[in-house]
Amino acid sequence: MIDIKTSPSLKLAVCFIPGIVMGSLININIFLLIVLLIAILSFLITCLACRFSIVSLNLIAVLLTLTAGMLKSNFDFHHYPENSVKFIEDTKNKFNDKLMGIIDDIPDVDSSRITFIVNADTFFRSNDTSAAEGKVYVTVSKDRYKNKDELFPYINAGSKVILKGKLLTPDEQSNPGEFNYREYLELHGIYKIFRVNGFQNVKLISDNNAGFYYQKIIYPAKIFAQNVIDMHSEGDIAAYLKGLVTGDRSDISGETKSAFIDAGVMHLIAVSGLNVGYIILFITLTLSILRIPVLPRVIITILVLIFYCSFTGNSPSIMRATVMGIVLLISFLLERRQNFFNSIGIALMIILVIDSRQIYDAGFILSFSAVISMAVIYSVFEKIIVKKISMWNFRGKKITIYAFVLFFTSLAAQIGTLPITASYFGKISIISLFANVIAVPAANLSLAIGFLQIITALISGQLAAYPAEVNNLLLNFQLKFIQMCSSISFAYINVPVFSPAYIITFYVSLFVLLNLKTKADLFKKSAIVILFIILFIIYEHDFEKRLRVEFINVGQGDCALIKTPCGKVMLVDCGMLSDNYNSGERTILPYLIRQGINKIDILFLTHLHADHIGGLNYLLENIEIDKIIDSGQKTNSDYINESLNLIKEKNVNFVSAGEGNYIDEIDNLRIYFLFPNENYVTADGKTVDNNLNNGSLVFLLKYGECEILFTGDIEKEAEHYIAVNYGDFIKSDLLKTAHHGSITSSTIPFLYFSQPEAAVISCGKHNKFNHPSDIICSRLKKSGADVYRTDKDGAVIFETDGYKIENIRWK
Repeated sequence: MIDIKTSPSLKLAVCFIPGIVMGSLININIFLLIVLLIAILSFLITCLACRFSIVSLNLIAVLLTLTAGMLKSNFDFHHYPENSVKFIEDTKNKFNDKLMGIIDDIPDVDSSRITFIVNADTFFRSNDTSAAEGKVYVTVSKDRYKNKDELFPYINAGSKVILKGKLLTPDEQSNPGEFNYREYLELHGIYKIFRVNGFQNVKLISDNNAGFYYQKIIYPAKIFAQNVIDMHSEGDIAAYLKGLVTGDRSDISGETKSAFIDAGVMHLIAVSGLNVGYIILFITLTLSILRIPVLPRVIITILVLIFYCSFTGNSPSIMRATVMGIVLLISFLLERRQNFFNSIGIALMIILVIDSRQIYDAGFILSFSAVISMAVIYSVFEKIIVKKISMWNFRGKKITIYAFVLFFTSLAAQIGTLPITASYFGKISIISLFANVIAVPAANLSLAIGFLQIITALISGQLAAYPAEVNNLLLNFQLKFIQMCSSISFAYINVPVFSPAYIITFYVSLFVLLNLKTKADLFKKSAIVILFIILFIIYEHDFEKRLRVEFINVGQGDCALIKTPCGKVMLVDCGMLSDNYNSGERTILPYLIRQGINKIDILFLTHLHADHIGGLNYLLENIEIDKIIDSGQKTNSDYINESLNLIKEKNVNFVSAGEGNYIDEIDNLRIYFLFPNENYVTADGKTVDNNLNNGSLVFLLKYGECEILFTGDIEKEAEHYIAVNYGDFIKSDLLKTAHHGSITSSTIPFLYFSQPEAAVISCGKHNKFNHPSDIICSRLKKSGADVYRTDKDGAVIFETDGYKIENIRWK
């Protein structure tokens, strides 16, 4: 276990981190924090002089460290320069704004665009020019309409450029649990994105503006290493090797990354401890052969480690490994025993003092949690299993022990990071325990050969070809092996996002179990674990029997998830389908998985437009669907024919419903189908005037005294029929606004009878139809409804106990 008493820096970090978290959540006046810090420091000095008890001094020291953490995070999270790009308004119309700045790193180039980060200097809008400060993420795309043979602009790290385009605020997460792009960029100090259409809108002002260290040493070294790899390897092999050696993962395809995640070996392309270990070993051996004295040898090794940290991009994992490597070297120089946990504490403090925002970075969290888990949990496995095996005598003993060490090291890391990896990736890899036994030593060997490639290329490019050929074979084997592991049916399991209560319960239970010392302890501490699990179940359980309706943001389309108190799951429509976006694949299924849903009891298809059934086929192929209810429409298309074949193949109960039908067998829930009738959708599936919108399935969901009205895309003719024939029956607490808030729907008579307290408009940001109509939004508000929009609010969630309905804020 961790002996925090002999690890003062870890003790310091444990006190510093809560201060950072508190400071990130609460914006406190900087002056007050400085005064408080000085006061506590003065009090501590006074107490030392007066020889207060150790307990009192420790308590004051904790308060001092906590306050220091709050002060640091307040600077990093809440205070920006007056001319920060964060405060510049987004571009409203055309690509006419201009941004001048210096490119921060080597641009990423693919066949159709260039991406890079610019340190802003000046911003131009219309006739106004203003100083600007801060990082901006830039995307320069080819102009598809003007010049298909457009040449890439000659720009590189350190180039000063003027860009013409659009300044925008990054999108935040649009559904609970999704990747928050805005938060991710802000954690890296990037507050805006700038989109440039056409390479002709990039103007080079000057080169070599990055400073001597980066311009003359780091960037040339990085370009050289990448060129050496590209010279002898290609495709996924080259991309994988770049990830291993340089930390550059930009060329790795999404499919390959997904395979690495599913196989549980994503850590292989996170530059960290092994890279640092190889560097220390290589430099130490080389300098020892050259008979360099110990002091200069250590200094040179430390300088090389700092260079390599910069070379690979200063990621949290490499910074941690670098600091721990430097501490190891200094301990060796001073002939002091190395304290592993103390070096972890030093690494934590250095990284967080440089940038406290790293506390929320996935790489930072995973890197430190993995290395601590391997140290703490593996020691238990070593004591119980590995040491006993080492006492036996048998053929192949060394290889067996090595395999066991790899297996249990991987298991230790997986146990310690389980809630974190599950929350970030939405899955737990089962196959990783086997995959790592093969992949880790193979990747280690490829890394060593990769370093050899680059070093020999300094002498001769032809000489580097020999290790490269060997490495290509090894890398190709690894990629195929990882792909094979990821494709096995039981390779991973999808899991819901872990709640804070679950994570706390998990780590408290793990801590208790790791501290078992005697058999008597086993009973007592197992009881504590069971108690925590019971409390967790009670905390998570819904005792109020609430119905939950979640309008998922699927862009310019419709999708609503209904969860009943008895655990039934219903889905209303399934989003849009376009050339580069499938709602079912990209949004809906991941959303369901994050909530632990693996079956849809009823899928309602309101009508057959692509923005309502776009994700249908993907969902049919990837999740169990018990029943589908549609409006009876029929149309002949390849997509619909494929849907019908899948429905038959999966043995899904498929029925049509319309006016007069109802469902009342689900809990205290009743569903009344109000529309269409045979005049709008005929027996052979045809709609009036071929208007699929006016053949939409409309139903009123009643739970207790609460009513929710789903309207599909009906237009004024259908609304008129419903208003005239149902009158006050359609009065509802919540209305799913018809046709994405279009002017064709939400007529005054319909709203007069429905009288919704809240109305949800499902539409896509900046959609080409200009939905929703300002007139309709105004009309809804005048009718007394609170208006919610998925393009602005993201997912819109409501809960009801059957008496009152309330909007659930999730951001």
